[in-house]
Amino acid sequence: MSIEELSNKGIDSFINNFVSFISKKAPEFCIAQYKKHEMKLNKGLPEYIKANYQRCAYVRTLLKRDRPTELDKIYEPLQFKIDDDILKEDEIKSSISTDLHRTIISGYAGNGKTIFLKKIYKELIDSQVNFYPIFFELRNISSGTQTLLDCIYESIVTYSDSFTQKQFTYGLKKGLFYFLIDGLDEVSDSQQSNIQEEIIKLTLKYPYCPFVVTSRPNEFTTWENFHVAHLLPFDYRQCQSYITKIDFIEERKTEFLEFLTEDEFEEHKEFLSNPLLASMMLLTFDEYGDIPAKRHIFYEKCFQVLIKEHDASKGRFHRPLKSKLSHEELEKVFMYFCAMTYQKQEYSFNLQQVDKYINSALKIVNLDSICKENDIRYDFVHSVSLLLQDSNYFEFIHRSFQEYFFAKLIVNDRKYELENKLDNIDDLFSLAKANLIAMIDDMDHDYFETDYVLKKLTILNEYFESIDAENEPEKIFEQFNDSLSIYFKNDNFYLLIFPDSLLLISDIDDKERKLNYFILSNVDIKYRNLMFNYSLNLSSDDILKVISNNNSCIKKITNRNKTDQVIIIRLDRKTLIELNCTKYAQLIKKGLNDYYDDILSRITKQRSIIDEIIFKN
Repeated sequence: MSIEELSNKGIDSFINNFVSFISKKAPEFCIAQYKKHEMKLNKGLPEYIKANYQRCAYVRTLLKRDRPTELDKIYEPLQFKIDDDILKEDEIKSSISTDLHRTIISGYAGNGKTIFLKKIYKELIDSQVNFYPIFFELRNISSGTQTLLDCIYESIVTYSDSFTQKQFTYGLKKGLFYFLIDGLDEVSDSQQSNIQEEIIKLTLKYPYCPFVVTSRPNEFTTWENFHVAHLLPFDYRQCQSYITKIDFIEERKTEFLEFLTEDEFEEHKEFLSNPLLASMMLLTFDEYGDIPAKRHIFYEKCFQVLIKEHDASKGRFHRPLKSKLSHEELEKVFMYFCAMTYQKQEYSFNLQQVDKYINSALKIVNLDSICKENDIRYDFVHSVSLLLQDSNYFEFIHRSFQEYFFAKLIVNDRKYELENKLDNIDDLFSLAKANLIAMIDDMDHDYFETDYVLKKLTILNEYFESIDAENEPEKIFEQFNDSLSIYFKNDNFYLLIFPDSLLLISDIDDKERKLNYFILSNVDIKYRNLMFNYSLNLSSDDILKVISNNNSCIKKITNRNKTDQVIIIRLDRKTLIELNCTKYAQLIKKGLNDYYDDILSRITKQRSIIDEIIFKN
């Protein structure tokens, strides 16, 4: 019996069990409706389930891009973290069906969030669980006035118009559906708040239906009825297990696994943290026999490997790109494609959108008269596999490639001032764009530091020159945030320029403050973490007394033992002086000034040597 026949047999069994289960749960309703021929639950369900089962049971991988691979053959179980608890995948799935009916799966792109939902969908069918699984990708939601629930219903009736709204409403009320909602982070900014609000309302209105929602890491403070399960990156064992499972030349896999000791994994785990990156690393190692230490070099080598794979053929001839462009020209077109889509915060596209951006990129590089959009699109998808295609839908093979190629364009193109280029990127120093700024810095540290950081640092230091840090500490701190945090650790109290203990730059809502904080973080790295862990030589009683007397406490964050863990205070001058925060303000001011002098000194020395030895000015 074939895999498809086995799948169909399992789905038929699931449908029969599911209909029987519903009939037992509300016989008077179902029997009445059956007699009237108004609602037949076994109509509409098989078509939807079979279509989605096949879709979830197979995936396309980087190593086998031309044919689907059975999910079960390559799937590596994941691990999650909720608060301080590390949970295995089976524990999470079991909990979702019992006490964690509402769960957010939080993880970065490529970590396996979508694959995890597909695995749940398939297992719900295979194990004959009495839920009707609904898999819905939020990227497919319309931009009109339709509600999320309407869009989900339409995704079901697409496969059979015999499934009625009455059936859907009844199943919702009785808790018969298991919702797997994928890609909250792929919803446009204009729709985000409405979609979030609707999901939360649906879980309150239909409390018996499990809801699992995937998203990139974010602040889920408004999702009070949801548990947040953070998807953990691969550990050493998971990475090795995954590499062992994937379909690749066994001898090459063995060489890679022998190279990949625990020490090597620890050094390069950023590039081995999920299935996609681990596969890319295997390809890169197979080609170069080594693992690059820097992120941008890794992506550059990945691109070269993908290009070479396209050229690989029987004999000595290489295959031309369909667009007839050189590799360098195609890369340049892709860089501008990435730049435009990144600036628009678009990561997935329909056919019209992808061709629109390709056409604009061709015009920028003056190739629009000799290339067709569909030929470039073909090369992006099939020749170098930088875009994935699903019917008329396209997305990056990994979003980090979009970041890499945009960063490369910013560094390579010197027609515009770096300051102008970076200042035109919205929310540049947010957590979501940390990889972009890190790659720009990594590609050309001197360029980034001298043409951008130094200019911003000059403005900040000029402002601080007029401030007396000892008597006006609040004027120092307010350039980074509107509060200070006092947190307790190892029997000591420390100061932080953060509103809470999460230490996320995204908590700072002002663009200029985010920039200032970024500069200060570089100072902190240079001067060995002095800035963000400034110790207060005061007792807990003394601190609470000062804060209480001056009424400066904004809020307290407590731990499980109900003891104070973080105290957030407003920037009140009297409180800051009494708490001896003035030394912290002075340290920040001096650190920024020293950083400025250090950059300037290095620039002067470098240019002097170049003038004297190379150009002899």
